[in-house]
Amino acid sequence: MTEPKCMKCKHYQVTFDPKAPRGCKIYGFRGPHMPSAVVKRETGQECQAYEPRIVKQGPKELDLNSDDLW
Repeated sequence: MTEPKCMKCKHYQVTFDPKAPRGCKIYGFRGPHMPSAVVKRETGQECQAYEPRIVKQGPKELDLNSDDLW
């Protein structure tokens, strides 16, 4: 299994602390390394809390030249 991509996980967080810019909301830690790498190093297993983040699509751009609008 490949390492989970933290930046695509809904539990990943970016902090404003320059010494600990990355964190995980589930495990409750922050640090300079990717949370999945820390979990792998400490437990010897891949991160079990990975859940893909749901990306909301914005509204499509409105075409004001469309005949349907006039």
